[in-house]
Amino acid sequence: MLWDVVGSVMASIGGAAVIVGAFAHFLGTIWTERISRLSAARLDQEMEALRHKYELLIKDRDDFSSMTAQVYQKYFQKRIQTYVRLLSIKNKYVSGMKEDFLTKELEKVGDVYFETYQSIRGEIITNQIYVSSELEAVFNELRLKAAPFVNEADMAEGYAMGAGLSDEEAAEQRTKHHDDLANETWQIMDRLFEQVDKDVSRLRARIDIDRSA
Repeated sequence: MLWDVVGSVMASIGGAAVIVGAFAHFLGTIWTERISRLSAARLDQEMEALRHKYELLIKDRDDFSSMTAQVYQKYFQKRIQTYVRLLSIKNKYVSGMKEDFLTKELEKVGDVYFETYQSIRGEIITNQIYVSSELEAVFNELRLKAAPFVNEADMAEGYAMGAGLSDEEAAEQRTKHHDDLANETWQIMDRLFEQVDKDVSRLRARIDIDRSA
């Protein structure tokens, strides 16, 4: 009798344990699937956000690259134009100083030299950002060396005009100082034009590379 009761109780407990275990397994499966779906959805959202962010970064980079290319192209064109004008000044200088015999005959060497200096000074000051650092350094050296002679020439012309001389006569008062300018700075001027030639050679090499690319 006792053993029958004990057996019934054990059977009852065993059956409940099996039911509880099966229910727990069922719930575990449901929650695992639900968690997996939630994790997958969250992961999809994060991946979509990252993809969108990456696309924006790519677009910004492409826009910046395009803008940079356009700015560089304009800069390069301006630089070429600057050196074209510098070459023109150089050729005029060579023609006036070395090919035109009248320059020496009429004692106009200093005046031709000063005209060249004025042209160089105006061009480089206006377009300083487009010339090489080496050319800028030589120009600054020339400019500092030339300044006293230019000042003296200006003063001589001013005094002459103040004394009632004609414009032509006043301009002639500058000639001596122009001659002194040429005598004292021609070597720097030669180095400046040598640097122009070097810079132009580099520009040509770059243009050839761009054409072949």
